Amino acid sequence: MEIPIRLAAMMVLLVTVTAHPHRRHCHMSRYRSVSPSDIRAVRRLHNEHEKSPFSDGIKCQKKLFRQKASVCDLKASDRLILTLERVTMAVDVLTNITDSPLSEFVSKPLEFFHSLEDDLKHCRYRVTVFYRQINASFSNNVCFPLQRKSPLYSDPPSQQLMPWLNHLKHFRERVSSQCVQDAVLLSLTQLLIEDVMCWANKE
Repeated sequence: MEIPIRLAAMMVLLVTVTAHPHRRHCHMSRYRSVSPSDIRAVRRLHNEHEKSPFSDGIKCQKKLFRQKASVCDLKASDRLILTLERVTMAVDVLTNITDSPLSEFVSKPLEFFHSLEDDLKHCRYRVTVFYRQINASFSNNVCFPLQRKSPLYSDPPSQQLMPWLNHLKHFRERVSSQCVQDAVLLSLTQLLIEDVMCWANKE
């Protein structure tokens, strides 16, 4: 029996969406060498923020980075989790910079970190295509391709990572939003060069 046009169109759409799930898996390799233009944009935002006469950013930055160990010393799954947490915080801060002299310098760093956040999330999951048969009254059994997410890094945060995550959580809860902004803006270059490139190159 021929498949009705509407059903055929739905099948084509679903196959288009799910036929190549591996393309959204993990674009880690692109961060092994960050482009000079992205580094310049981040450093320019950093430098402009340092010019603020009202910023007490150094103290806030020291509160944010209390750990003496490097993120590079963590195991792969922990590095991914911690880098995602820090990048998410950076995206939150950059998104909320609107009525500020810094707003004109934010767009390119925000675009970069937003894309990075999305890629980090996809690196934690892989998409598995499976097929579900449905009975249609007007057709034979039809297999629809669907997406199912399954953990790529199924390990929970290790005991070694938990102090890092707890400190990050307590920092955001205990200091002012201005202090969070100061700390994040002054640590963007470190986040970009140390955390991100260490995660990307050590996988």
